[in-house]
Amino acid sequence: MSEELNIAAALQWLFEVSEDPSELTGRIERARAFYRAETDFSSGRWSTRWAFDGFDDRMAIILVQAVSALHDRRTYDVQLASETLPFLMVIGAQIDVLRRMPGASERAKRMLSPTEEHPDSGIFELITALRYAKEPGLRVEFNSEGSARSADFRIGLDLDDDPLDIHVECKRLRPSTYEKNENRRALSILNHANEFIHFQQISLIADITFLVELAGVPDDYILNHLRTIDESQIILHGVHSWTDEFGEGVIRTADLESVHADTKDSSLLLGSKLARLLAGGNKPQEQFHLICGGTPRLEDTRFIDKIDYGSVIFWRCLAESSIEARARYILSKLADIDRQVANAPFSIAHIGMDVERDNRTADLRRKRNMDATTGFLAHSNLIEVDLHYFMPRVSEIANWIIDETVEPYSRMDGPFLPGTSRLLGGTADGLIEHEPAWRQRPPL
Repeated sequence: MSEELNIAAALQWLFEVSEDPSELTGRIERARAFYRAETDFSSGRWSTRWAFDGFDDRMAIILVQAVSALHDRRTYDVQLASETLPFLMVIGAQIDVLRRMPGASERAKRMLSPTEEHPDSGIFELITALRYAKEPGLRVEFNSEGSARSADFRIGLDLDDDPLDIHVECKRLRPSTYEKNENRRALSILNHANEFIHFQQISLIADITFLVELAGVPDDYILNHLRTIDESQIILHGVHSWTDEFGEGVIRTADLESVHADTKDSSLLLGSKLARLLAGGNKPQEQFHLICGGTPRLEDTRFIDKIDYGSVIFWRCLAESSIEARARYILSKLADIDRQVANAPFSIAHIGMDVERDNRTADLRRKRNMDATTGFLAHSNLIEVDLHYFMPRVSEIANWIIDETVEPYSRMDGPFLPGTSRLLGGTADGLIEHEPAWRQRPPL
């Protein structure tokens, strides 16, 4: 099946199991309308923003990308698509297996509830169950939702009298409150530079490293550094750099000619390709913030037909306290899982998490997870813990990509699942051996 057919199959099944399909349609339509309003750049002034800020229906946000991939490119978002569609693709590709799997429809129905704050957990459980169901001779059955604590699903031999003795518990970690607050704080600091760049119509590249927690950085920190220079100084001297009590940075002139060349016969979306062109061709791996002005494409004002000026700010926070707070590890989750499967004959745990935004934090978190898992003394018969690190990639040549790194920790001779335990499939072709997703070369 093609990618579109798999997405369509997943979407159809979710509507089939929904308690109220018309209500679900309404939620999706409200999310689409919200996105259109938040990404209307008909003024010809663009800046990076989180399009769903203030919209709390996570499941509707996910399903908007499925609908958009099939029917409405105006609400298709490349970043959100990379975060969500690979999981729906797995569901759609094995939809017949899910239809036959006991309890899967009920699990999906709970996930679709408008009161469900974290439907990503339900999606993670479904694709994990599908990974086991791919193995010949295995049977998978979801446990019913009840008052007694139990694992998410059970697996066993595909025999009528098999007791399904292995219980599987899945945990999909959410971004921490600290991380969400830090991202909001960063956007607030970055947004203070927007009006200045629009008014001056300047084209700059800024590379900024914050060395203290963002909560302690003044709102006008970047703005004040922009005010101390103008483009003529950078043209004469090449760069403007600084180091102070809050951080360090370098500002230089952006490569606007590359953007002009790219948009000569086409339009350009506000995103990673534009950031790459402004930066002189290097693929950005850091967080970035774009501020641009020009002529929008009439059919979709997210696209730039002609650019007049464009600036990009690359940023990171390397304050030790920030790294420590974001590199949270899974010890408390392991303890919770151990209690959850206390009565299971045998159990396996899968813990999924998104990769942290900088390599240093991601490496520290990985080490902490490794130490916590190998040193954990389970009171239950927990025989294996698989850690799944997901890294969405925005590619200029592929529709959507997630790099997945899986690290199984088994008390047996080896992992329960033969071959790869990756939930999203794929191969190791072209990858740097023994390196995690965040250490791989980013795709163009």
